[in-house]
Amino acid sequence: MSIRTTSCTFVLAILVGGCTQFPPKNQPSDLVPKAGSDTEVSASSSAISLLPSNRIDDADKNSVIEQIMTESGWNEMIEQLPAMVAMGFDQQQPPPIKRDEYEKLRQVLLQAFEPERIRKTIVGHLNERYESKRFSEFLALIRTPLAKKMIALEIEANTPQAQQEMMQMGNILMGQASPGRLELARRLDEASNATETALDIQMMIFEAIMKNMNKILPQEQRVTEEQLERMLEQIRLQSVFPARQYTQLSIVYIYRSVSDEELRQYVKLHESEIGRWGSDLIRSTWMKVAEDVSADLAERMKNTFIEHNAI
Repeated sequence: MSIRTTSCTFVLAILVGGCTQFPPKNQPSDLVPKAGSDTEVSASSSAISLLPSNRIDDADKNSVIEQIMTESGWNEMIEQLPAMVAMGFDQQQPPPIKRDEYEKLRQVLLQAFEPERIRKTIVGHLNERYESKRFSEFLALIRTPLAKKMIALEIEANTPQAQQEMMQMGNILMGQASPGRLELARRLDEASNATETALDIQMMIFEAIMKNMNKILPQEQRVTEEQLERMLEQIRLQSVFPARQYTQLSIVYIYRSVSDEELRQYVKLHESEIGRWGSDLIRSTWMKVAEDVSADLAERMKNTFIEHNAI
């Protein structure tokens, strides 16, 4: 299978769903008290209430986005990205380049996944996609007790140690899973579009690596643009089945402590109208991350290798 630098984290991110009730539509926000309220507020809150309406909206939007980032587990997942990427990279067969260049490539890759940069990309994309009603509904979803429980399990499984344990237990877990459990895993994969999104992300980043690696290989080992495109198409086709198996194993592993009924209800959350909207939002967000990472990675590889080391 092709390089697995990001699949664990992105698949887990795509599965995030979520949680309790949010304030009724007309209820004032705790952050932005309405003018004329009898409620005593702090000086800072009073200042917010005197801002122009568009700035009040911005304050409310930023608050909702920050709550989603925290309560969905995205902040924790972002912090784990470098460790997860390093694990995936270290498991791959080294390319035909010198060892010191291989180590530089590893460093360049990790730098492209710097958590604060990833977080900035995500927050920026959520700001661009922001719709007050939809985002409030999605926040309400990730606050339901069931989603909160599942998100905690997803965060727990989002470490290199947990991923290694999953791979060691893989055959046992899948062998013990009932047909009903496997069907629920299939439905959750389909509703969240996990496998397809993970593959799209992987291929975008892999393409950036391959195109730039091709420029520093010895002349006789380089491939043409057309050959490279065919190789990428073939890699993706060959990756679909193992990627889907990996996603379903992840689902079985992450939720192994919950009952079939709980998992069934979680699947229904994802299959709901707002659940599918949320999955689309998550997909577009991580595709934006992949796009930015790919561009940054290509630039870093150019600066580190190509300008000085091209043969």
